[in-house]
Amino acid sequence: MDKLDILRASVSRSREALKVWGLVAVVLLLGFAAALPFVEPAPPRSIVLATGDPGGAYERYGEELAAELAKVGLRAELRSTAGSVENVRLLLSGEADVAFVQGGVVPAEAREELVGVASLYFEPLWIFHRRELEIESLADLSSRRIAIGEAGSGTQRVARAILEANGISAAQQSSPNLLELGPEEAVTALLEERIDALFLVVSPDSSLVRRLIESPGVRLFDVRRHLAYERAFPFLSHVVLPEGVLDFGRDVPSQDVNLISPAATLLARRELHPALLPLLIQAAEERHGRGTVLSAPGRFPSPQGLDVPLAASARTYFEHGRSLLYRILPFRLAAMIDRLKIMALPLLTLLLPLIRFVPPIYRWRIRSQIYRWYQALDRLESRLDQDPATLAECIADIDRVEEEIRDRVNVPASYMEELYNLRMHMERLREHLQQRLEGPSSA
Repeated sequence: MDKLDILRASVSRSREALKVWGLVAVVLLLGFAAALPFVEPAPPRSIVLATGDPGGAYERYGEELAAELAKVGLRAELRSTAGSVENVRLLLSGEADVAFVQGGVVPAEAREELVGVASLYFEPLWIFHRRELEIESLADLSSRRIAIGEAGSGTQRVARAILEANGISAAQQSSPNLLELGPEEAVTALLEERIDALFLVVSPDSSLVRRLIESPGVRLFDVRRHLAYERAFPFLSHVVLPEGVLDFGRDVPSQDVNLISPAATLLARRELHPALLPLLIQAAEERHGRGTVLSAPGRFPSPQGLDVPLAASARTYFEHGRSLLYRILPFRLAAMIDRLKIMALPLLTLLLPLIRFVPPIYRWRIRSQIYRWYQALDRLESRLDQDPATLAECIADIDRVEEEIRDRVNVPASYMEELYNLRMHMERLREHLQQRLEGPSSA
């Protein structure tokens, strides 16, 4: 057999294998198409992130978060807002996908519509008052002029809840003594003694806090009943502002101060793709995992201190970290494989029996190339029995069949025995017919 014959035989065998495996591929594709409707959609390439006042802490942290997300190909469109209350509204309406929300702001009726991603840092409730006032408890503020934050702000939500807990009823809270002032305006009013006290919810590194704490005419209220507030308001935590932490040289503050603090949290719409939530937590770790003057490194991001249920994918991340798939592959590729894992079971259910039946089908395909020529030989014998005069034609037909077998039948070495048996039977039939043809003439 020359090289051309060898190549032809190899091509023929490959063609048979491709036909069998092609059938397997078609069945798997049909199974794939049947399972495809149950696969989650791909993660979006952009999200809307509601932040807060222009120039405020939420906006600054939003920019840092967006920069981290951009590294993995997720674009965060920042949207400035009036604060936490508006952010909750935007999440509920679907106008924002993710938002910074101060703890204690989400109304009870909306808590099942949103999911928690993580709490990010302590955002204390600072209560400053004029130094000459004798304020032993917050109940002593009942007749004082107090700035409780802008209408609809997170500060005002917490301030009203705390005042009501101290016996200042809703009717009293509607009095002219409770002023709805923004942070800058409230600080200025207190320093000018136009008000007696203010409530302020901002991060410890805010310039407003430093401005007030360094003012000789203003005093920071030490919340001694912090444990009671923690029990009454689950979104509040006790934190300590350590002595001298704001200015070691001037010893600011001059002693430890007890504070109660909601946490700044990251919330999301329940419909947001779950693969994005671990990305948000990872991005938050870059900024908020280093610790602050109120928290040790590694304290945040945290699954604690949320007003809404923690998202399932966020819980998995906090308990187990990133999966191996997302650690070794780019995010988009890992997300695609993660989405398609639902198809593994039906495809394996199809693939295992198919692989089991491939060898018998392949053997049948190969042997059928040999066995069909036995049918041709049988037809020759039947024709000869019906018309003995065609003996010479039958011998010629056998020669043609043998030539066709040589040109067209190519089988693997493991099936050569059947092919050689076929040729042997043909040779024996030819000899038999040749003897019959020569018998009468020799006689």
